[in-house]
Amino acid sequence: MISVKTILEQAQNPDYWKSLNPQLSVGEDVTSLSGSPLSVEQEHMDKLLFNLKKEGYFQLDSFLSEAEISRMVAGIEKLRQSGWPVPFAFIYDEFWHTFSRLSQILSAILGDEYQQLPAFWSWYIDTSNGEKGWQPHRDNTENTLLADGMPKCVTIWIPLSDAIPLNGCMYIVPAFFDTNYGNVQKGQKREIINFQDIRALPAVAGSVLCWNHAVLHWGGRSNERAPHPHISLAF
Repeated sequence: MISVKTILEQAQNPDYWKSLNPQLSVGEDVTSLSGSPLSVEQEHMDKLLFNLKKEGYFQLDSFLSEAEISRMVAGIEKLRQSGWPVPFAFIYDEFWHTFSRLSQILSAILGDEYQQLPAFWSWYIDTSNGEKGWQPHRDNTENTLLADGMPKCVTIWIPLSDAIPLNGCMYIVPAFFDTNYGNVQKGQKREIINFQDIRALPAVAGSVLCWNHAVLHWGGRSNERAPHPHISLAF
């Protein structure tokens, strides 16, 4: 057993976190970190924004390299082995830097002076029938869309392992299938869903999903037949 005092001392000691995951950095200059900002050609950007407006989300493959993914996955695995909740991954610079590299896309959606909401998380969904993502929800139900249908706020979600139905990938009800989209009444508890409208969103490790806060979505349940755990991050 370890004392609460020792745990608190460890949590506040940058050297402890560095020793736990020497392949990751704590409090370094972000310009020293690997990985350049994502650059998207205008034609492709227009398609992404069109999908975001029409369906409430878009998907973009091939963002993080295998080396970057490997370092972050190893960090999360070590945190779990050491008894720390997975969201403590955000102690490390690389997890923040990953999202800052998406500034071009975020500026195109929200404007150059967009700000980050104090909401971020990471998941490790093991290969068992009991593990699952968050239940069906909307990130926000009020004042989330502009008059033209573009969002005022978005969530960026990045899988660090291939997300598939067997390990609990994301599911979504596309905006144009959602009878409550943009019009959820305050206090409403029950969502009426046509099951055939639900869309599974398998995603390769290192890709990007972006959705607005009005869209209905959730993480699926994993299964013992899954080939690997579901590991992911969101801002």
